[in-house]
Amino acid sequence: MTLRAVAPAHFPWVDTSKYTFSPAISAGGAHWLSGQTASVYDAERSRVVVDGNAGAQAALCWKKVGAVLDAAGCPPSSCRELVEYLTVDGLAEREAVRAARPSGLSLEGSTLVVESLLRPDALVEIEVVAGAAEGLVRLPQLLPLDANGEVVAPGDLVGQAEFVLEEAARRLEPHGLGLGDVVRTVEQTTAATRDRYRETGEARKRLLGPAYPASTGVLSPALPHPDALIALEVWASRHEKRVINPGWPAFDRLSFSPGVVAGDLLFVSGTTAWDATTGETVARGDIAAQAEYVYAQIAAVCEAAGSSLEHLVKTVEYVSPAGAAGYREVGALRRRLLGRPFPASTGVVVGGLLASSWWIEIEALALVP
Repeated sequence: MTLRAVAPAHFPWVDTSKYTFSPAISAGGAHWLSGQTASVYDAERSRVVVDGNAGAQAALCWKKVGAVLDAAGCPPSSCRELVEYLTVDGLAEREAVRAARPSGLSLEGSTLVVESLLRPDALVEIEVVAGAAEGLVRLPQLLPLDANGEVVAPGDLVGQAEFVLEEAARRLEPHGLGLGDVVRTVEQTTAATRDRYRETGEARKRLLGPAYPASTGVLSPALPHPDALIALEVWASRHEKRVINPGWPAFDRLSFSPGVVAGDLLFVSGTTAWDATTGETVARGDIAAQAEYVYAQIAAVCEAAGSSLEHLVKTVEYVSPAGAAGYREVGALRRRLLGRPFPASTGVVVGGLLASSWWIEIEALALVP
């Protein structure tokens, strides 16, 4: 399997060649797209702007997504994964955002509520994967809701975490898969439950171990349901799962792995400026230095798996509100470290990371050539 960058010949909204991400990366029949907002270069104002309400913005996002998909040779109906990153104001207009989806797209998307998007007036960012990576199964977003739509274990983070994991097991069974086949998870909680988040580790260890998946955990200012304390995303693979650890003993006691290989894909956990040897935060107060450390850690995971940064397919960069002001510096770092073709990428400002001293968390997907 080889990767190639996808860029539309005509993309009238912004000049994507100036950025350190590709509009999309294609590999093995799947196409991973960068997140799209309603940003447009306005010649009269001599700057990139975002106008309109959430529904209008979502409609423009889909025009951009459509242009990239057309360049990849596939229609919107080929989308197999959808994430709608919404600000709190955008969440209030979620039905209008959903109504903007292309006709014929029946895909059940995921909602990740963010503090803000990188364009100050943006309310929504849309990220899709089209086609299908062979053997990969992605579940719809899991919330702690029973068959009647009622919240399970109200006010109990651990009980809700256990429920969504058990629900994942139920959803995987018709695919002939189980929790042992899970290769990646993404968990959203809120700042109100940050101090209790470690308590969910017991359920993860019991249900997901001993070959733990790659995992990302972020804090959102809100969740898609007002009484939910956790939201879970799950990917499982029919391929044999291989845990990747470059030799960091600290992960022996954690409920996730630095990386997981399944087939030709390497899933790298959300990585922060946490030194797995000392337990300390690296480069406190400096997002660019933290990002450089994080990419070095990702490179180590890639190397241990037989890959490298030049084989990155996709990154998602989650930025804390404290680090948002300096985030532009990360672009120069990506230009220096990654080179062309740049991976597809999405960057969002979340409500926070699991430690307040972490200013950026980066998850990655890479090919194992």
